[in-house]
Amino acid sequence: MKGLRLFVRIVDSVSVGIGRLTSYTMLILLVTSSIEIVCRYFFNNPTTWAYEFGQMTFGCYFLLAGAMTLKEREHVGMDIFIEKLSPRKKAGLNAVTFGFTSLFCLVLIWKGWEFAWPSIQRLEHSTSVWGPPIYPYKFMLPFGCFLLFMQALSNFFKDICFALSG
Repeated sequence: MKGLRLFVRIVDSVSVGIGRLTSYTMLILLVTSSIEIVCRYFFNNPTTWAYEFGQMTFGCYFLLAGAMTLKEREHVGMDIFIEKLSPRKKAGLNAVTFGFTSLFCLVLIWKGWEFAWPSIQRLEHSTSVWGPPIYPYKFMLPFGCFLLFMQALSNFFKDICFALSG
């Protein structure tokens, strides 16, 4: 039981730490979007990099913030079916849905790795004029899904313990 608590504590803290770190990408997006707006509309000279950078950065934000969102239980749910259940029954139902969540995450890790690995091996770059490396961004799919899976496993253990013991 001690090992399980340690696992849950580590996974939860990693999810929160990466989620907080990832939140700063919004500031980076704000600055780069502002630069693009000023260059495009005030100087009539748009950048060649801001749009693509924004897409890749927001993609990373979306993938890496998922684990913290799951830890805080902030994903959209169908509360109309479970709102009348007791907290212990809700925890039990959440534990049952772990199977679906884990299957989803494991398939995305597997397929995401198949998508990212050739790009990492080739050190793939974008074909745009700017041409940034895109293999780190492709790696974010299996990595973000791995974090999501680990957080789902942590939530599963917490839900099982709560459903059984209150």
